Amino acid sequence: MNKLTECCEKAENLLKQHDVRQLYRLVQFIDEEYQQSRWPELLPVYASRNLSSDINEKVSELLAVCVNALHCSYQWSLHTHYRRILAAACISERLNPAPKYWRQRQLRQPLWLSALDTLELKSPDIVVFRYWVNALTQVQLQRSAPEKAFFPLLNGNFRYRFWTLLNQQDTLPVRLIGQKLSHQSNQQTAVLLGYENKHQILALIHKLDSPFYVSSDETQNWELNDKPLTQEQTNALVHHRLFQHEQVSSIQQTPRQLLKAINRYANANGALSAVIRQITQLPYLANSLHAAVQQTERIGYSEASRMDLKQAYLWLGSKRASVILATAFLQHQFSLNTIPLHRTLMQKLGLLTAMLQHLSNRTGVSLPTPAPLLALLSGSDLFRHPELLKSAQWPRLRQIEHCYSTSWVGSALDISEFRRSRQLVKRWQLPAATESLLDPDKSGGNKLSALFFLANYLTISTYYPDVLLSSSVKSLLKSYCQQLDIKGEQLAEIKKQAAFDSHCYSPL
Repeated sequence: MNKLTECCEKAENLLKQHDVRQLYRLVQFIDEEYQQSRWPELLPVYASRNLSSDINEKVSELLAVCVNALHCSYQWSLHTHYRRILAAACISERLNPAPKYWRQRQLRQPLWLSALDTLELKSPDIVVFRYWVNALTQVQLQRSAPEKAFFPLLNGNFRYRFWTLLNQQDTLPVRLIGQKLSHQSNQQTAVLLGYENKHQILALIHKLDSPFYVSSDETQNWELNDKPLTQEQTNALVHHRLFQHEQVSSIQQTPRQLLKAINRYANANGALSAVIRQITQLPYLANSLHAAVQQTERIGYSEASRMDLKQAYLWLGSKRASVILATAFLQHQFSLNTIPLHRTLMQKLGLLTAMLQHLSNRTGVSLPTPAPLLALLSGSDLFRHPELLKSAQWPRLRQIEHCYSTSWVGSALDISEFRRSRQLVKRWQLPAATESLLDPDKSGGNKLSALFFLANYLTISTYYPDVLLSSSVKSLLKSYCQQLDIKGEQLAEIKKQAAFDSHCYSPL
């Protein structure tokens, strides 16, 4: 039995028995295959042509929403768990849209259940995703015209949410991969292999190894052909070279070669040319160095704009350049592999950045690394925290036991939860004082630790003004305010100004 038939049979079983575990296992299997090959995109067409007429449309729809959810999730850079829950929710909604029904089927996953809610102004992103995936599927299956499917979403009360999704896609895949098409004038028969930018990729049936591009204007000359592909043609598509490209991971791994080159250069064991060569391979890092030079007041803009990358690195100095590169890398990395509460977390980190900067200006205590980088480092472990991966709503806090970032999700102080932040500090060779701030075992009672504590406390209290504080937090709060010579009224003013500067409540 080939994989296409196997997936169709699993989807057919779901129609008979709405089993939650079976549904998720199907999504997991398709996703794992999709990361290596694009053959799952053939599933909707295959199901519509190779199953009995009484169930083929239903199975084709289930597989189409699954493939669309996974395909869009890769374009939107959703976290693996988030991606699979979204696909599972889209399938379950087509089987039965009522959350109550699925609770009776022993569904307990909060993120999955949240995705089945009706769209409202305060709906989590996963609900918006589900509506978009469903609209796209209905267009592909020719059950709804594009204008009827998309216009209500793009012009309705929630348009700012849907326009964001539309702008994140290169093109709308309004036809199913593997569909046969016939040219109106010359009667040539082709098959749809995929999309690239604003073009469709077609190949003539007898020349599958010679694909060609069709612009959006030319697509109207190609009409759907009701004649199905033969089994031999389907097998040829499954193994087609365009389907064998591995899925590019959305996770930007740590640039180890760059870090090695920087370390060697800093220790006089390597050449600067090796550092520049590695930076050039990541354009967003190169742009960050150029921008840093151009934004400084010590040099004119025209002179800065004429600098090449090597000159910019030398002008900044290796230590300052490393901080700029680390900040740019983390900002880029955390914009990818999106978690369910990604937008909310980034707003909290933006608020923490403003708190750190305002407190530093008020107290005269210098930060060991710039506030944006320090905030990103302190929150880096939250991007993998289980509480933020399983829910569409931020955890409700009852009491604050400590003032590190994991207290934002109500976690007790656990040294093991800060592993990623400490790794990043070491990899980028940041100052030892930065590592001490992010490691509860090393934090002391100095003014820098006091500032970091107050910045986190003010961030929490902005979102949860009535949250209870443990006795230890109350004691430290009083002690650190005395140490930094800050009164309650001044803290309130800093909190107000930082919230205004960071736009931490902005819906966008």
